Formats: sequence, C-alpha cells, structure tokens
Amino acid sequence: MVRSETLPGLLAAAAAQDGAATAFRYRDEELTYADWNRLSAQLAGALAARGVTRGDVVALLLPTTPLYKIAYLAISRLGAITTGINLRYRRTEIGHILERSGAKLLLGVEGSHDTDFVATIAGLRADAPELGEALWLTEAELRANTSAAVERLSAGTEPARSVMAQPSDAATIIFTSGTTGIPKGAWYTHESLIALAAIETLRYPSGSPAPAHLVTGISFAHVGFMARAAIPIAHRTCTIIQDSFDPAEVLKTIERERLTDIGGFPTQVVMLLDHPNRPQHDLSSVESVLLGGAPSTPALIRRVQKIFRSRVSVRYSSTEMGIGTASLPDDPPEILATTVGKATRGVELRIVDDDGLPVPTGEYGEVIVRSPATMRGYWRNEEATAKVIDAEGFIHTGDVGALDDAGYLRLRGRQSEMYIRGGFNVYPVEIEARLGKHPKVGRAAILGRPHDVLGETGWAFVVPLNPADPPQLSELRSWVGEDLASFKRPDGLTLVDDLPTTPMFKIDKRALRERLDRGDA
Repeated sequence: MVRSETLPGLLAAAAAQDGAATAFRYRDEELTYADWNRLSAQLAGALAARGVTRGDVVALLLPTTPLYKIAYLAISRLGAITTGINLRYRRTEIGHILERSGAKLLLGVEGSHDTDFVATIAGLRADAPELGEALWLTEAELRANTSAAVERLSAGTEPARSVMAQPSDAATIIFTSGTTGIPKGAWYTHESLIALAAIETLRYPSGSPAPAHLVTGISFAHVGFMARAAIPIAHRTCTIIQDSFDPAEVLKTIERERLTDIGGFPTQVVMLLDHPNRPQHDLSSVESVLLGGAPSTPALIRRVQKIFRSRVSVRYSSTEMGIGTASLPDDPPEILATTVGKATRGVELRIVDDDGLPVPTGEYGEVIVRSPATMRGYWRNEEATAKVIDAEGFIHTGDVGALDDAGYLRLRGRQSEMYIRGGFNVYPVEIEARLGKHPKVGRAAILGRPHDVLGETGWAFVVPLNPADPPQLSELRSWVGEDLASFKRPDGLTLVDDLPTTPMFKIDKRALRERLDRGDA
C-alpha cells in the first residue's frame, strides 16, 4: 500500500526498503529502486544549481526511456512541477505548452522523428518568455546509458539530499491532446497522485498490480504515466520499456518475461493476434488483457479470451479525472463491448442533466466524477476550471452516458461531438460502434456536416477491411438502419486508407473536420 505523501518520499521509502528490486529494464540496462532514487537526487542537484526551485515548472521533451522517469522524480524532489511534451508534437503545440505552463527550464532530446528540437525551441523563445535554460541530450546518449546521461548533466554539482516537496504542492501538469480545441493543462498535486495509486490498488483482487508491466513506445507525457507515476513505486513493480510497438518483439517479451497482465489499443491487440509468429509463442502466462483507447467489438473480446485464455478488462478515465471506472473480472463480452464498467471504489460517479440535476437510471446525461485523485484545475486558466469543476468538486467530463440498474456506465459520446440532424440529437460513437460490426468495415469515424435543410447530416470516414471490396454508402445506411433510428444513418461516405490519429493514438477528428471544411471528403 501507499505509505508516503509525496512522489520523492515514496521513492525514498522504496529505495530504503526494497532498494535491490528492479525498477525498470530498457534495452541492455537494468536499474533498481536504489539506482532510481540516487540518480534522481543527482539530477535534482543539477537542476537546483541551474536555479530550479519549489513551484517552478520544468518541461520534459524526451523519448520513452528511463531518464524521463528519473527526471520526473528529480523535479518533484525539488518541489518543482513536471510537464511533458510528446515528441510527436510540432511547433505550435510545443509553443503552447511552454507558454501556458510557464516552464522555467526545458530538458530535451536534440532531435527525434526527423525533427530538430533545438532549432524548434530557439524559434519559440519569443512566445515563451519565462523559459530560461534548455538542457539537451542526443538521442544516442538517452538510449545508450542512463547513468552516463545523468552524470553528464550533473557534472560539477552535488546531489539534492533533502526532499522539498510538500503533499499539497503541484506535482505535474498534463496537457490534453487538443482534439477538440487548444490543449489545456490539468494539474495534479502529490496528494492527488498518491490518492490515485491508492484507489487503483482497490481494483486488484490481490491488492497489488502485476510484478512487471510492458511499455511499448507510448509517450510518458500521457496521463497514463504522468498521473499514475506513484503506482509502480508503491508496489515496487518493474517497468519494461521498449522504443516502439513491434508486435513480434512484444510476443517475444510476453513469453520471455512470463507477463501476466498486458494491454493496448484494440488495433495493437489485433496486430498481436494476427501476427504470423503468434502461434509459435507460449502466451499461457497472460491472465488479463486490458483494452483501452477505443471501443472493442464482442467478436474481438471473444477472440482475445479464446487465444489468450484470459480475462479481458476495459476502463474509463480522462486527463482531468485520472481514474474512473473499470469492468469486473467475470463480465461477459457483451458487457465489455457496450459499457466501460462500474465506478471504482473511492470514485463517485453521477449522470446529470443540463441543470446539474441527477437523471433517472437508464437515462442519458453528462457524466460527472469526484474523487481525491482528480485534477485540481486547469493550470493558469481559472475560467476553464470553473466550467469543468463545480461547487461540489465534481469534474464535468463532457461525456454523455447512462447508468443501468447494476451500475454499469454506457457511454454515448462527447457533448462536443454531438450533431443535430433534423432536430434529433445524434452521437457519433453509437454509429461508429454499429459500423465497426459491418463485415466490410475495418475502422470508422462519423462527423456532423452542415446542411441547408436538416441543419446537419452525418458523414462517415471508413477504412475498408478489404480495399478490393469496399462498402457502399447504401450498404452502410441499411446496416445502421437495422439497429439504430433512421436519422442516425450516415448521409455521406469517404473511403480512406487509414484514419488520422493524435500523438495519443486517438482518432483525430479535428483533422477530419478540416478535411470536410476544405471540401476534400
């Protein structure tokens, strides 16, 4: 269980009690909890020597390597605040995060993904007046030896021995992906991160997560790491880090490490299931597969259960709420495919109408969530904070959902994505889920498009399962109409090779919207 009130205090306890336990493995490198604590103190000293102190913001523009984790704890040790920048972000997105966060110092990789970040930051100086020094490492340095990289950064400085952070201090600012507008920075205190770890623990029948988990190239700037940083430290689990998602390598790792819990986006799990080498690997150690980031069909869930012979779980959270709902171990495929489970113990969940009043069971309304683990607000944005956090402390998610008699949450979509066709509200997620079951459809996205008579109509972007035999609009309209109201049938269709995604692997509906607005559909 969690026994400390700050991230660096938690790490210090882990180093003192289980210092020899492996914290993470990356390529040929293995670092223990004692190493993590020592290196973070060493790097904290280097940052302090450069003027970083309690309350300052430090931005990390780093790949998914152990140094990111070390830097996060080093910054926290000083009572400073970490904000992460995804390496797939470009000039406008990076500039917004630096300006909005007020970052005083940046620690980054000189270049990655064919981008010269040194030049990018130099060009953003005028838009980020609070940014002082930028510390740079090459990608080769970051991927070769973590200890050597910390040594270079901290040359001539003394480690920071004491922990300046207080429980109520801000610990991290996590920026939203910006798919529906300018990214906003959700900020969390040490207390909220520790509370999140405690609530997460309640999800496990054994009282502890799996002893090792795999990270395959997903940015550590994501809420899935930044808000959950206390969990592996509290339970002394090992993080196995890989540079990218390679299905062949993931299958090898599952077998070699005898992993019990794995997870990923549905598309990633399908890639594992379809890989030609999959039957050659012993995957019998897998006990649980987490599907997240997008809806999954009952057929996929049954396939996972059959091949892995394991339980499947789904969850619901967001950058703002941190932790929300989860399925139960014995939930059948139909429940897993149509709901996001029940509220986790320690999390309060309500469905409310436009006036903030609870709606009856089974009726749709806005999902609101309250727990000790939610964000404390949007950084430097009181107006946006007031719109999202009400007087009772509930986070208004903007998601539309309903609770059934058993307490399962069924999501219909986001309020901002809803369109009105002929006076009827239409939520794209319903149509997308139905289209996903069509035998000719691989993936689908629906957007509302202005119409002179009906107000708005639905436009489908579809990736055919077989490009040689793509679906026709008439087929899809009939298919949707068999299960949903006639006004929910798509009125237009664009066949695409793939759907654009954000750096967080969500469908980028802003990009699709821009395409519609340009008339390129």
